[in-house]
Amino acid sequence: MLRMAVERGDVDWEARVRASHHPLTRTPAYVAEEGEHYSSAWAEAHCLFHRTLLEGCGNLVLLETFDRLWTASELARRWPAHRNPDRDGAAEHRRLEEAVLARDADTAAEVLIRHLTQTAAGLTGCTHREPEREA
Repeated sequence: MLRMAVERGDVDWEARVRASHHPLTRTPAYVAEEGEHYSSAWAEAHCLFHRTLLEGCGNLVLLETFDRLWTASELARRWPAHRNPDRDGAAEHRRLEEAVLARDADTAAEVLIRHLTQTAAGLTGCTHREPEREA
């Protein structure tokens, strides 16, 4: 779906990608008033950024599927709020934005897969290791 967005998105989509990334970088992921969980404002900015990345595909059925999957996964993503000090989510989002705006579908897909894999690993407590190569 991201590949399709990168291939089909127009300049207006590029502008929306850039515009949706900005509040994500400026909104604190955690605020004391909301406890240890991701802040509501950050969660909203995060969703908007990821949704906007995919909107360039122009396929409403795929976008509706994204919306349903995002909603279903949001509780799992926000509730544990495991903070990983070794993970730089802002840098991951920046690399994703850069690859998309550079129209590099392969890199964008790789960055998104890595981003989602790290998120899933954090939620499940599993660590992702690259398979060992035989000599």
